[in-house]
Amino acid sequence: MKDVYVFIAEPGNTKAVQAVSALSRAMKEMNKVAILRCVWRQGQANVVIGVLTPNVSDRENLVGFFFVSVCVIFWFTFTGFYSMNSFFFYF
Repeated sequence: MKDVYVFIAEPGNTKAVQAVSALSRAMKEMNKVAILRCVWRQGQANVVIGVLTPNVSDRENLVGFFFVSVCVIFWFTFTGFYSMNSFFFYF
């Protein structure tokens, strides 16, 4: 994992707070996480893959939120075995 961010609902937006809290509690009950494709700003070409992990408190007056853990992924191209003819022996 590279970086970890906290994802919370917009402060003051009651419906958003309830929705994020309900989703995080449901994911916690089912023991689930989500895999995300994130773009942090509109128009930004930098895209990351992350894991959304719910964080729920045992106390009833605290709302749920999420941790977003950014994953480091290395992309490579596999050309196949056809280009490796010198390593094979033919009879």
